[in-house]
Amino acid sequence: MLSLDPSHRGSGTTARTAPSMQFTPKNIALLSDYWHGLAGGQTPERAQFRIEDVQPLLPYLMLCDFEFTPFRLRYRLSGTQVDAMTGMNLAGRYLDEFAEGAYAAAVREMLGFYEEASRTGRPKIWNYRWAGDNPRAKVVWAGLFPLKVNGVLAQCVSIEDYSDFDATQDGRLEPADDATKRDWARLHGR
Repeated sequence: MLSLDPSHRGSGTTARTAPSMQFTPKNIALLSDYWHGLAGGQTPERAQFRIEDVQPLLPYLMLCDFEFTPFRLRYRLSGTQVDAMTGMNLAGRYLDEFAEGAYAAAVREMLGFYEEASRTGRPKIWNYRWAGDNPRAKVVWAGLFPLKVNGVLAQCVSIEDYSDFDATQDGRLEPADDATKRDWARLHGR
């Protein structure tokens, strides 16, 4: 079962001032911890991912299919908070359908992250500025976690966090640059 206890993420008290680190929102950190625990940090099988284990996160989740030649990402399911934020249910839609206007650059970047994950099986956590009417320059945090189906990288579970960052709830430190990420991964057995 997914733990909602923020103490499991570590305090990181001294590292919070390090410029090469960034914070990860609580919901994304929880999903990351769950995904990494399924197959020891390797890409898990879809059958290992039990939806009941992540029930508190369901409103923020999307289950997606990878399609190849050319690469496309199809939304299989989307949670209620995702639907509310986007103004529609994404099920059956493709991410590239939204690659126009103010959203084009963010969607192209996301497609690149998903395509990389479909080849490598590695998860990705990032953030982007919400396009469109965004007077407060709202930042959306996102994570994608690939899944195998019968041994083949075929799906991923994704999460988006639309809330403002809350340092009292959020805050597991993660490296922001690639070199530190590699060292961090070795240090934490990822």
